[in-house]
Amino acid sequence: MENNELISIKKIIIHHNLDETFIENLETYQLIQFVVDDTDKYLLEEQLPVLEQIIRLHYDLQINMEGIDVITHMLGRMENMQQTIQQLEKKLSLYEHSDD
Repeated sequence: MENNELISIKKIIIHHNLDETFIENLETYQLIQFVVDDTDKYLLEEQLPVLEQIIRLHYDLQINMEGIDVITHMLGRMENMQQTIQQLEKKLSLYEHSDD
């Protein structure tokens, strides 16, 4: 079941002591998708771990937005490959058990 609770970007900026241009850059590079209601921006609660990972990469490891874009793209590809491997392992186990 999906949790569609919204978190105010203003609260996130204050809580994490972020620069507003950082949030704008996230949107420019399409690293995070925001929900806009009137003039306020919100983040889906399910995207909070992704945002926090990006914050650590940028502020703690000094990685620029281009680098973060590459890293998140590669992590997504790795996750897709891992899912494919798991599906193939399930199929293989079915064939192995049908031979018994």
